[in-house]
Amino acid sequence: MKKLLLLAALTLPAAALACPVKPGYVANGLFKDASHTTPICGPLYLAFQHSMAGAKWTEMYALDPNRAGDLQVERLLAGLQKSGYRSVKAQKTARSQAYQFQRGAHTITAVVGQSGPVRYLGLAGQ
Repeated sequence: MKKLLLLAALTLPAAALACPVKPGYVANGLFKDASHTTPICGPLYLAFQHSMAGAKWTEMYALDPNRAGDLQVERLLAGLQKSGYRSVKAQKTARSQAYQFQRGAHTITAVVGQSGPVRYLGLAGQ
């Protein structure tokens, strides 16, 4: 019994940090990820997920820190629009950018930001 409890305790944190991203796809499987971005699945993702309370799904991706990261964002946001979502809101500050896309009753929020050395794109859908 003790071994079973220990095994459960060791696997629970791994399950809690399980990556929700469908490999090779973006935005809850909405379209293929041609830019091959790297999913973020640790504490930074959990903080983003918590901040987007009420979202049905959340995903987070690491971006290149230079112009290549800007191109990744452009490609991924263009993928949302090619999938029928239209941009309804954009807000930019010195440290982050937030976008909202809508298709019928479905909404996707995209957040580009920086946390320490990590530049990221977070997606949340409803």
